[in-house]
Amino acid sequence: MRKIFFFFLAFIFLSSVHAQQKYWQQQVNYTIDVSLNDKEHTLTGFVNIEYINNSPDSLHFIWFHIWPNAYKNDRTAFSNQQLKNGNTDFYFSDKENKGYINRLTFRVNNITADIEDHPLHIDIIKLILPTTLAPGAKTFISTSFHVKLPAIFSRSGHDKNNYQLTQWYPKPAVYDRKGWHPMPYLDQGEFYSEFGNYNVQISLPQNYVVAATGELQNKDEFEWMINRKPTSIAEAKKTSIKPNASVAKNQLPKTPTVLTSSKTKTLQYMQNNVHDFAWFASKDFLVSHDTLKLNSGKIIDAFSFYSSSKKELWKNSIQIIKDAVKTRNEWIGEYPYNTVSAVQGWDKISGGMEYPTITVLGEMLDQSILDLILEHEVGHNWFYGILASNERLHPWMDEGLNTFYDNKYLHWQNTKKPKVERAVQSINRQNFENLLLKTKAVSKLDQPIELNAEAFNRTNYGLVVYHKTYKWMEFLEEKMGNTSFANGIKKYYRDWQFKHPYPEDFKSSLQSSTELNLDSIFSLLTKRGVIDPTFVRKWKIASLLSIKKLKEYINYPTKNLLWLNPVMGFNSYDKLMAGLFISNYKLPPSAFQFFVIPMFATGTKKLVGTGKINYTHFSNSAIRKLDVFLNASTFSDYVFTESKNEKTVLTFQKIVPGFRLTFKEKDLTNSIHKHIQFKSFFITEQNLRFNKDTVITGIDTSITNRVNTFGSQRNLQQLDFVIENNRALYPYSANLRIEQSTDFARVAFTGNYFFNYVRGGGMKLRLFAGKFIYMGSKTVRKQLNTDRFHLNMTGADGYEDYTYSDYFIGRNHFDQLASQQIMERDGGFKVRTNLYSNKIGKTDDWLMAINLSSTIPDKINPLQMLPFNIPLKLFLDIGTQSDDWKKNSSSDRFLFDAGLQFPLFNESVNIYVPLLYSNAFKDYIQNTLERKNRFMKTISFSIDISNFNLRKIIPELIY
Repeated sequence: MRKIFFFFLAFIFLSSVHAQQKYWQQQVNYTIDVSLNDKEHTLTGFVNIEYINNSPDSLHFIWFHIWPNAYKNDRTAFSNQQLKNGNTDFYFSDKENKGYINRLTFRVNNITADIEDHPLHIDIIKLILPTTLAPGAKTFISTSFHVKLPAIFSRSGHDKNNYQLTQWYPKPAVYDRKGWHPMPYLDQGEFYSEFGNYNVQISLPQNYVVAATGELQNKDEFEWMINRKPTSIAEAKKTSIKPNASVAKNQLPKTPTVLTSSKTKTLQYMQNNVHDFAWFASKDFLVSHDTLKLNSGKIIDAFSFYSSSKKELWKNSIQIIKDAVKTRNEWIGEYPYNTVSAVQGWDKISGGMEYPTITVLGEMLDQSILDLILEHEVGHNWFYGILASNERLHPWMDEGLNTFYDNKYLHWQNTKKPKVERAVQSINRQNFENLLLKTKAVSKLDQPIELNAEAFNRTNYGLVVYHKTYKWMEFLEEKMGNTSFANGIKKYYRDWQFKHPYPEDFKSSLQSSTELNLDSIFSLLTKRGVIDPTFVRKWKIASLLSIKKLKEYINYPTKNLLWLNPVMGFNSYDKLMAGLFISNYKLPPSAFQFFVIPMFATGTKKLVGTGKINYTHFSNSAIRKLDVFLNASTFSDYVFTESKNEKTVLTFQKIVPGFRLTFKEKDLTNSIHKHIQFKSFFITEQNLRFNKDTVITGIDTSITNRVNTFGSQRNLQQLDFVIENNRALYPYSANLRIEQSTDFARVAFTGNYFFNYVRGGGMKLRLFAGKFIYMGSKTVRKQLNTDRFHLNMTGADGYEDYTYSDYFIGRNHFDQLASQQIMERDGGFKVRTNLYSNKIGKTDDWLMAINLSSTIPDKINPLQMLPFNIPLKLFLDIGTQSDDWKKNSSSDRFLFDAGLQFPLFNESVNIYVPLLYSNAFKDYIQNTLERKNRFMKTISFSIDISNFNLRKIIPELIY
């Protein structure tokens, strides 16, 4: 009993000590000397680090980030993430465009120290301390370093002689109350670093303008930079330079340090209480400058750096910076630094990226986009710069909170400047993002806010981390009330500036300013779905031809939407068709969706068209999506003209019920998708019947030919098992199709694999293997009745499209251009042999084929000489089938064709020019095609609508 009592006292004592433990964080101060070699695109530097251990723990090692090594090879976390997000640029980049850091010689308190590699990441190392670093003690770490700068694939690197120097020096990882946080460099997923004081000296050629974190200490450089004109350095020296009138004298640097030679200069930048240092250099920078007086009376300097070619685009940049600082200052808390800057990046980057006191922007399309991105990035000085949360683990605490204040800024713009079109455009963009987020949520493809950056797929990172968090913040503000919310935010800023807050710290600050229990609101951070799921429930009619109606729906989406749009169509029999597209398809999708396209055919004077009814059920179970559907269509497929020019029109009708089961993805960053689909085709076809009537009148007898039509019905069952991997590198798909109808069954496997080329483009490989099976014994009647279903090596025509799934201009044409249309089926050859009663390579047993299609390098592509772009590929088909392997067969066992392919409209239309082929095809061409225009008649083309994939246009949006 006494032991239990003492244990209880000890537990109470330890809990009390833990509860009273004060917040702590490490202090890391830097003195860095670095020089830029703009011929070799390298940095050579030396860093001295004062590391102060404010933790209650003794440290035996320190994790270091050496992030330039993220660009060293194609096996880094950065490279892997780029591929996962669909970008192969870095993976296939040349060695000279990659980068690294080396020549590290760590010393701790002037004692050589050992380093150990991270077990997984080459851009993280462990520095082993020669002696233990006790709580409250400090140590001095130094090392030289050399950086080979990569081309700009992400945030750091160079575009010719324009430089972005970010994450460029060895840097200790954060050690906080939750332990060490070593992390590899990633493009999607930002950073977490220790606060400290920076003293950085940069040596580089004297004709560069530099923008950097902190305050420039060189007065002469300051004045030259502000007054610089877009002229050469020699011309600038001849011009008398006067101080800029807008520069307040008391804001000029107090301790200029100029170390210049005839060719180089050394610039010094200093800044306290920041957790990173970035700098940018270009010979082309122009500089705009002004000052801003804060409410406290403090005056800060605002700078923008941009190239001469972007001068007009950046003309309002200083005012945008000042507006951003002014509003964030009022809503969150006072800006603590003396300078704020924005830099134009280069065309190879998009969006923007923030660093303490400075931000960089990529290519901006217009001033409205510049305004939006620049304001957002300047706002990161509060969320990220001053409130340094762990962005890798909790990206919403930075991006989402900042986006919330973006929206406040837009409304502030409209209040102060009601006619600012860019604010209206930005609000419209947010409404569109809200629509996409609701689409993701309904489709069970969204993710909760509280996830680490790597766990999000590419689209959800933008929609959830930024947009959903902003909507959650609006909801939080609404529940707390404007005053309590504003007080809570300002308390959060006061309590946690220059610190490392976690989600619980954010919640605690807000909770202290309200009596409302915030548990249920904060629990939404870990849940999927949208914050505001409501819709206007009325019906709305819209048209794709009306931009106004389209914008109206995006801004105010309704529960029900009806599209009405005129449509046109054409085929050789119905001729021009005109009608109406009627549908309720929308975003987010309704459970019940339909479209119907009735059209009047001017050629046959008939009503034709197509339509679909679909019911979808989404769930979070193993079957993520269940579709039950009914398709129907009717068109003319042949016109028979008699000797008296009387025409008989043949039509087909099909009704196709079915279902699709789409399996849940392993995780939403996974590019593998699987589904099973079943269709039952009920097809009615009209056929011709020729009769003779004999009429006897007196001694005369006459015979009259009559043409009648009769209908035939058939049914076919089709089952597909599909897996596809839409990764950027070597994507593939596989489809096992089983079909069954009267007298037969077909089993066919089609696999596709794409080999990426280093210089862009690649080779597509298609593999087909099929088996035709008779139900019961094989008879002549069955052979004749199943002819169109047999496995076919050569170009399949409209007659062989037995499910009427592809679009044919002239489905049953045997002459003129329409007869040269083929579809990719079975063997997939491009040569046509449809004038033979038994096509070459046709079989009712088994067939195998390989189809290759390769892009042509620009250097040897003759079409590159044209002033416009015409895509060009090479194709090769090789195949064999059962009949060629029989004992008495005189045919070649393997057939082939090869030639040129012109893929148009993302390969929806393809033109094939066969140039080489087997002797069997050569004999066919010479025996059946007239010598005149023979070459032109060997050309074939395809119009591939059935394999249209919306994912090519909207990646990840719809699976």
